Amino acid sequence: MTLNDSCLYAASHRIPFYHKNGFIEERQLSTILSDNGERIQIKLRDLSDCCFNFTENISIREFEKIRVNQTLDINYGEFKTNIIEMLHQFQTGEIYLKGELQDKKCLLTFYTKSKIKNIIFLMLELHLTDQSEIITEMYLEMSEVQNTNKRLQKQLCMSKKQVQEKELEVEKLEITKNIIMSQFCRCFQQVDELFSTKINYIQNLVLNKMCIFKTQIMNLQKHVESIKKDNDSKAIKNKQILVKLQDLQQKVNNNEDIIYNLKKENSSLIMLRVNLERSIADLNRTIEDLRNINNKMEVKNNELENDLKKFSIIVTQKEDKISELSKDLVQANNMLVGFNQQYDKKSQKVEELQSALLARERLSNEQKLNTNHILKSFEEYKKKFNDDSFQELKTNLNLCNRKNEELLEDIRKLNKINALLSQRVSQGYLHA
Repeated sequence: MTLNDSCLYAASHRIPFYHKNGFIEERQLSTILSDNGERIQIKLRDLSDCCFNFTENISIREFEKIRVNQTLDINYGEFKTNIIEMLHQFQTGEIYLKGELQDKKCLLTFYTKSKIKNIIFLMLELHLTDQSEIITEMYLEMSEVQNTNKRLQKQLCMSKKQVQEKELEVEKLEITKNIIMSQFCRCFQQVDELFSTKINYIQNLVLNKMCIFKTQIMNLQKHVESIKKDNDSKAIKNKQILVKLQDLQQKVNNNEDIIYNLKKENSSLIMLRVNLERSIADLNRTIEDLRNINNKMEVKNNELENDLKKFSIIVTQKEDKISELSKDLVQANNMLVGFNQQYDKKSQKVEELQSALLARERLSNEQKLNTNHILKSFEEYKKKFNDDSFQELKTNLNLCNRKNEELLEDIRKLNKINALLSQRVSQGYLHA
């Protein structure tokens, strides 16, 4: 399959194969159909055995031969869709497919079973794939593995860069956090100091004024009490004077001056009383003003407490954000560690596969050398010995063939192990 070919069908099928000796073997084969416009290529591959690789290119001329030999009722254009449909029917179990191995050929037969006999739909003869084409396929698979490896390395570099950027962002956030915390602590200390100084100053002012007002009120109360005593004493005197006046009215009419003076003293006492009432009203007003000032200070105190609560809420929100960022960084680091471990395992498996391939090539070269050596020795024996010794040579050749078959079985086992390892590596890359 070249780059210009378009893939029509690609799937894996479990197909039974019949050998000459009657042995039936089931193989899991990948079936690929491709078309480049001039020919259809059918390829059968056993991923567990690289020796089992058959290919057939069917052009219009070759299809005409198949059509004439098998008496088909379709043309070349319908052949593509029909063979794909038959493969789908084989997957669903509607028809059957079997293979027969003959020398270096593989005969595929599409058929169905009836009560009387098997009805054959189509027979296709596939040939062994050229070794150079197998090597190119293996080279393409290795290049795909290398490309995936490069892509993974690029992703690793990108993830490392992202982690470094996130670490720098976290460091910047920590620096900004420390700056904000220091600023907040300074502001909080300044506010606390201002608040304490203002409260102390206001408390001192209020206490001083209260003390002054208390002393003034005490003095006023003493003064009022003294005035009351004077008023009481004067009232008593007035009563006595009135009694004397009543007694003296009849006797003395010349005491008008004394009465006039008494009236004056009475009016002055009334004026003093009015002045005292005014001073008491002024004191009450000043007390109310002081109460209003105290209420305003309490409101300011409450506003400052609310501002402090808001500052504490902002600080707690920033601390939560920083903790979430630290958790995300820890998870990213854990993912990177797991990814690196998987990458190391996959690289070890690739190295093991490469070593197994080298060992397989060495075994195949040794096998070729052994077969060439056996042929040379056979020709020498044929020249030297007569017909009587020819039987002994046949037995030796049979033994050599048996050893050769054992070596081939060992190589097949190695190929199966290699295919299983390649499948696990590809599955590991897919999971990764």
